[in-house]
Amino acid sequence: MDTLSAVVSVIDLAAGRVVQELTLPSGSGLLNDIRVSPDGKFAVVTHLVASFHRPTTQVQAGWMNANAQTIIDLERLTVLATVLLDEPDSGAANPWGQAWSANGAQLVVAHAGTHEISVIDFPRLIQRLTGPSTTPGQGDAADLILAEARRYEFIGELPYLVGARQRIKLPATDRGPRAVLVVGRTAYVANYFSDTLSVIGLDAPQVQVESIPLAPQPHANRAREGEAWFNDASLCLQGWQSCASCHPGEARVDGLDWDLFNDGLGNPKNTKSLLLTHRTPPAMSAGVRAGIEHILFTKQPESVAVAIDAYLESLAPEPSPYRVRSRLSPAARRGEKVFRRAGCASCHPPDLFTDLQSHDVGTRRPFDKPTDFYDTPTLVEVWRTAPYLHDGSAATLREVFTFRNPHDAHGSTSRLSAKELDDLCVYVLSL
Repeated sequence: MDTLSAVVSVIDLAAGRVVQELTLPSGSGLLNDIRVSPDGKFAVVTHLVASFHRPTTQVQAGWMNANAQTIIDLERLTVLATVLLDEPDSGAANPWGQAWSANGAQLVVAHAGTHEISVIDFPRLIQRLTGPSTTPGQGDAADLILAEARRYEFIGELPYLVGARQRIKLPATDRGPRAVLVVGRTAYVANYFSDTLSVIGLDAPQVQVESIPLAPQPHANRAREGEAWFNDASLCLQGWQSCASCHPGEARVDGLDWDLFNDGLGNPKNTKSLLLTHRTPPAMSAGVRAGIEHILFTKQPESVAVAIDAYLESLAPEPSPYRVRSRLSPAARRGEKVFRRAGCASCHPPDLFTDLQSHDVGTRRPFDKPTDFYDTPTLVEVWRTAPYLHDGSAATLREVFTFRNPHDAHGSTSRLSAKELDDLCVYVLSL
């Protein structure tokens, strides 16, 4: 699939229905915040733009993940533009919360991965996006927003915020900014991992940031330290991404296929949830350490990897929304019987729902090696890890059991009735 993107849904509250879906650029995901301008003319969404169709041979210039905001024209209900919050040689990983100044002249964005904020001159940005095009070599070079983008082929035509934004680093004591509030001419930034509040004067000729502790600092345990590192883009070359960029929502999945180094190039694989990885090997033989070296493109002290290991080991499954009062529904109980009768339990036995083995289950694709076998995945939390199979070729569980299993190579499902398939899907989604 060449185009894969998140959308912003426009809901008619009176009618109670979605009236329009605004598609973001291909690869867009991890939408963290949406804010409407004080005059009601624009909405701005923070998100990532993943170049998942490229082999992960480098991270510079947004080759894997770039960090962006999309501006929506609310009068026309159209996407006006998507702009990159990064700079060509300096990523601004994991944009999160936003806040407007009262007059709409400034938009403040928190970058949770790089521990900084962007202060955007919004009227200037809009003028540059909607006014007459600027020709390279003419005018103020700092204002060539759209022309600047074309110098960097990695991102395509997405423009950088050249000349329309100020980046402000937070103090070393303030880690993981996620929420922002602007009161008067002061920005207040709440920092998730340090439990501090950054206070930034937006009018001062020289930026000064005050850090206010919100509570006595407890002794951080190793798992909490690992969670902070997992979300920290300072581990990445040029700050383009963190571990959480591909494994958001407490180390789960971004829903994309990536062509990683660990098994050669040319055979992209679906992002795996890191839940239960310490109990369900194999999961990249070098695990966290390989991710730091080959995905973040740096080398870190062993203490960092040990802390991230501790964080991943601390993760617990979330209850499935398909359960009723934490119990299997009648349909799921019927599906459990189908699951056993179809032979699914032979490779997916409780409680981990994996036999920890590798198999050829007939899902090999042309870009895979003829000798490839595939690890039996745990089915715990499968309700939140679509798409499915090693290459993400099944959008739903029903597709796993039907068109991706025509010869019953992973479960005898070809002769199940539509009702049995429904019940089977509900059961697996309840795990």
